[in-house]
Amino acid sequence: MTNAPLTPVRVQSTSRFSVTIRRVMFGAMALFLASSFFSIAVNSLSLGLMGMTFVLLMVLERRLIARPTPLDWFFLAYILAEFLSAGFSPNPLQALEFSKRLLLIGIVYWFGTWVTTDTVAGRVMAVLLGSAVAVSLVGVWIMAASRPLRLGIFQFYMTTSELMMFAALMLLPFTVHPATPRRIRALALAGLVPVLVSLYGTVTKGAYLAFAAGMVFIALVRSWKLLLPALAAGVLLVVLAPPFVQERLEGIVDIHHPENAERLMLWKTGLRIFARSPVVGVGDIDLHAVYVQVMDPGDPARHGHLHNMALQFLVTLGVVGFAAVLAMFAQIVRTEWKIYRRVKDHWLRGSIALGALSVFVGLQVAGLTEWTFGDQEIAIVFWISVGMALAAGSMPAAAREV
Repeated sequence: MTNAPLTPVRVQSTSRFSVTIRRVMFGAMALFLASSFFSIAVNSLSLGLMGMTFVLLMVLERRLIARPTPLDWFFLAYILAEFLSAGFSPNPLQALEFSKRLLLIGIVYWFGTWVTTDTVAGRVMAVLLGSAVAVSLVGVWIMAASRPLRLGIFQFYMTTSELMMFAALMLLPFTVHPATPRRIRALALAGLVPVLVSLYGTVTKGAYLAFAAGMVFIALVRSWKLLLPALAAGVLLVVLAPPFVQERLEGIVDIHHPENAERLMLWKTGLRIFARSPVVGVGDIDLHAVYVQVMDPGDPARHGHLHNMALQFLVTLGVVGFAAVLAMFAQIVRTEWKIYRRVKDHWLRGSIALGALSVFVGLQVAGLTEWTFGDQEIAIVFWISVGMALAAGSMPAAAREV
């Protein structure tokens, strides 16, 4: 478990079966990336195939192919915290069932292991972000054809908003890196437009704020010139927005807004649940049954989660698990920052790393009012960004093929 750059994974088995398995694995990866923004069923099936073929290759070649990362021990601590909380949960079977979200961590190792050159990295980003742009174009068409109050494309509007927010934050670094080829910059800018339009159409305050935070972060790190158009766009959004959107935007700062009042009541009850089991939590479960036991009379906020990522971890995993998650997130951002500092001058690697950092910022800001990490579609794209950042930081100079 070292921070040193690693050499690319090399083929050790030349059997036809091994070659076929690799082809199937990379085909599954392409399908996985292409479906990440529109079909959780296809996405899950292709991810399962990626995992099975990965394991099968290790068995055939009799070696551990997966690369070690600086995150290994932190992932292990988080996994152990999940199982510890399940052991003390009032619903241990459900806690174990929900802990399947831990399998998504394997995405980090898949991309961190198999993306070994800039050519492969470029193709991964092209398929992933190309899919996001294609989905956003569907969203633009829906908005033009039916003018929905809140846009949802293949998913609930809230999930759509966070996916479009992630896509925008991964596209943006390619548009501002000074060394990005003109063709790539033009494609990124062209793709950014429908993605932002679709994000706007979801009318989701948390995603708006998350994108704004990620964009400001990119501006501070890479290009101060981005701040002026961002400020202008924000002013236009407020001034020209229709009444419903303006009402939603005003709710961001109005503590007495009904949604904000409900959130505060929800969080207050969440703290009561935490007080009942502060050390290891109540387990990674649907919180509705526990919530109704301690809520105030007349509380309308009877949810299965607490609409706040930090509080959700604190309640479900307790102080022990919360500390493990906090350490894991801190190590992720520390690792991604170190990678970015090392590769920032390379347009592809630098943009991938900066995109991953901005996705991290977006996840945390959106998580102030939502259980973002509990949404599989969101977690998948987040883990892809982490894996791609590790890949960008571990490729040797000789692998620069773009």
